Amino acid sequence: MIFLGQVERRFEMRQLKKQDLLDAAQKLIFEQGFNKTNIDEIAKEAEFSKKTLYTYFNSKNEIYYLIMLRGYQKLLKAIQSQYQRDFSNNLYNRFESFWKIIKQCSQHDRGYLEAIHYFWQYNEKDQVDYQTGEYNQLKEELLDYIMEFFNDTDKNNKVKSELTWGFILSALTNKTHDEMVLQSCYELLCSMVEKKSV
Repeated sequence: MIFLGQVERRFEMRQLKKQDLLDAAQKLIFEQGFNKTNIDEIAKEAEFSKKTLYTYFNSKNEIYYLIMLRGYQKLLKAIQSQYQRDFSNNLYNRFESFWKIIKQCSQHDRGYLEAIHYFWQYNEKDQVDYQTGEYNQLKEELLDYIMEFFNDTDKNNKVKSELTWGFILSALTNKTHDEMVLQSCYELLCSMVEKKSV
């Protein structure tokens, strides 16, 4: 007979193993890039067998997808925190708060942004087997914040916030890591804010 405490411990151990595998994958993918990292390396880094890895995940894509969800959660937490701390009725100040978070993410969490961009640009339609409910909820939450930051109260105008977020992601993850690309993105978005302020 298995006692409830044993079942809970087994579940906790399983969750810990899964997190260890995700952490190892994240470390390697952020260092080497998604395409240059393989399943064998992830299993070795986590000190598990490849067979064990496949009991938790179906593919490298699924692992990267879960890393991307972590990125969205971290980004949203930062935005929410900044929004609560520095909320302003002034549109330009709200935009500056938003951009500050975006810049910090590009400097400290680039790997997450690359994962978000990867699924945004290339794989969004192939996410059928993953936790799409959570992804859609996180994405919608972010798009709502973008609409608020740009003072766009028309809820039917999600397309514009999606295009804005896609533009920001592309600028943040540009392969040349060019500061000029980021500056151009900032200036263009600033001009959008200034037009709305007038």
